[in-house]
Amino acid sequence: MESIVVPVSRWATWGEEEASAQPQVGFIEPLVRRRLSFLDRIALHVANACVAEGEQVHLVFASRHGELARSAELLAQLAAGELPSPMSFSLSVLNAAAGLYGIARKDRSPATAVSSGEATFPLALVEGAAQAQKNPDATVVVAFADEPPPDVYKSVVDSPRNAHAIAVRLEARKPQRAVDLSWSEGEGDDAPEEMVWRFARSLADGRAGSWSANGQRWQWRAHGHA
Repeated sequence: MESIVVPVSRWATWGEEEASAQPQVGFIEPLVRRRLSFLDRIALHVANACVAEGEQVHLVFASRHGELARSAELLAQLAAGELPSPMSFSLSVLNAAAGLYGIARKDRSPATAVSSGEATFPLALVEGAAQAQKNPDATVVVAFADEPPPDVYKSVVDSPRNAHAIAVRLEARKPQRAVDLSWSEGEGDDAPEEMVWRFARSLADGRAGSWSANGQRWQWRAHGHA
């Protein structure tokens, strides 16, 4: 079994309730805001909820599927003999949301993009925790977002069922919740989005939680006060 401590000082979620409010991205100027996909909007909505105005933060952006809707549209245009726009192509990459967030906030701090199948969110937490340990004076924000794949891909992958997002602010020197996160071989086939909601509930109430998929089991316990 391997483990790491995730030093959580704040978190925000979007999408657990079916009637979730529209993601708020008014902090981004209109010219850039018009370029945002729905995935960008929910990711930046939760990320910004964990960041103070003008604050410099290291960003870990994570998504299992990323801009799959944009990519599908680009491929359909190519198949029809049409020339995709350079802007659409530039915004289809995984780190588009991280780049737009840095531009909007004039923040040149390091940004990392993570995509690793169904375990993308827990592995993003590992990446963020490792960065926080290596740079204890820095603030690291892990922003994870995902949405259902386009219809053209649903015969290959049919999860998640709903769009959802979570951001977790990590500060090695002053966490509110020190989360012991461990992983090992295990059995189970939980839905990918369940990892997000179970982890968020553990942050809120301090209880232990677990999630399993693809022969791996993740477990965590939060210590401290919410």
